[in-house]
Amino acid sequence: MRRTLITTSLATALIAMTTAAHATDNRLTIYSGDFDAVTQGEVSPGGPGFALVDRSLGFDLKAGDNAVQLAGMPRALDASSVVLKPLGAATVRGQRFDFALAGQDDLLRRAIGQPVSVEQAVGNERQTITGVLMSAGSGLTLRLPDGRIKVLSSYSSFELPSLPAGVVNEPTMSWTLLAPRAGNEQFRLAYGTAGLAWRAEYNVSVSGQGKDCRLDLEGAAMVANRSGADFDNVRLTLVAGEPNRVTAGQEMMAMANAAPMARSKMMTADSAPAARASGEYQAYTLPDPGSLPQGSVQRLPLVNATTNVACERRYETQAEVAGWTPPYPMVQPEVGSTDGQDQDVIATLRFRNSKTGGLGIPLPAGRVRMSEGSDFLGEASLGHTAVNADVALAIGKSFDLGAKRTREDFKIDRVGRTMTETVAIVVRNGKTSAVTVRVGEGLPRWSEWDIVSSTVPFEKADARNVRFDVPVPAGGETTVRYTVRYRWAADVKIPN
Repeated sequence: MRRTLITTSLATALIAMTTAAHATDNRLTIYSGDFDAVTQGEVSPGGPGFALVDRSLGFDLKAGDNAVQLAGMPRALDASSVVLKPLGAATVRGQRFDFALAGQDDLLRRAIGQPVSVEQAVGNERQTITGVLMSAGSGLTLRLPDGRIKVLSSYSSFELPSLPAGVVNEPTMSWTLLAPRAGNEQFRLAYGTAGLAWRAEYNVSVSGQGKDCRLDLEGAAMVANRSGADFDNVRLTLVAGEPNRVTAGQEMMAMANAAPMARSKMMTADSAPAARASGEYQAYTLPDPGSLPQGSVQRLPLVNATTNVACERRYETQAEVAGWTPPYPMVQPEVGSTDGQDQDVIATLRFRNSKTGGLGIPLPAGRVRMSEGSDFLGEASLGHTAVNADVALAIGKSFDLGAKRTREDFKIDRVGRTMTETVAIVVRNGKTSAVTVRVGEGLPRWSEWDIVSSTVPFEKADARNVRFDVPVPAGGETTVRYTVRYRWAADVKIPN
């Protein structure tokens, strides 16, 4: 079925679009999140990644109705978000988004009612049959020039005199514009699209141990474009934030690869752009316009190199316990039992994102690569981190350190409404130097508790956790043993 814009007296000729306004008028804003999903393949409408496009358009129009088109749109475009705003006297009377063709089956369906020449193999020869296409599915049905109907269950190829009306070979926006007089009219085009994403990539070089740690940090932005369209000569803004979006499902699967376009000036910057507030988020605008081609990943400056940032390198181990508050005291002896189980000791890197510590800038979410000299330590994910926030990065499991947790005793006094539990954690050190390991312990049985004895001083981390900083000699081990007593009120019921 032929598709048309809902309007009257459409001009049949395509009006040529004039040269766009200055490149700096064309803006591309990309929001963080979904970077990995975007880089894995082409993206359809409603898919991962989100960006806003705002650009200038100019059309030479005649007086009255004009049909205009703009090809090369993103396959992942959100058609419902497209707004063409007139800056002059023209008005927008109709708007349509045409997805590109998926293949020959779709082309045949669009060509129903049009002349078609079909080539068919007959024995060792080929013959050509010409007629009007009446249907296309598992085969083709043609009305021949003499009125007969020809059904072809198979065919080798077909030929159309031209593309059917409304068919495009790349995603295209079409408008009907009403101009009160002939001349050039300017517009602003704005829309949202999936398929564009970015994340931060940080390199951290660490020196020193414990609280004598110092780190050097630099950050870049990795920007991916799998939207199905090139963005040439645009001013790029990267937003560290993920706004809520309502996804009502894909409007329609994108149907073909867009035609390749010439590559233009690469996005460049000599230094990191300054962060500015953007609603609830942080935004970074590159100083110079450039291009972001389809199918590319570009690396751009984001955070200038910062040196001698105060940090702490810590070894930590934690028993896995339930993270919920029980409705009554958990008096079963086996609760939280990890008897004889080995625990990994994790090396961590911690610092405060403050000016006094040597940093103090908004840090967008991304991946952190950590090294010490020429040695690679590990990678960790960093969430969006505001100024004065604390950062904790897991470097990896320590090869030379380990721990084993054993519950040594458990007693319950139902009359006195108490229970006590004794736990021992043996921390081993295979290094040639002494270390301190922070041992974290959850207290899952009940909300009212106190530590009645401990071989190592403890610190209350929160309402249900304690921690011990355990010194362990080189090539040796240290045991931290503590007893916790739980109490409950007379009106608290416990299971039998």
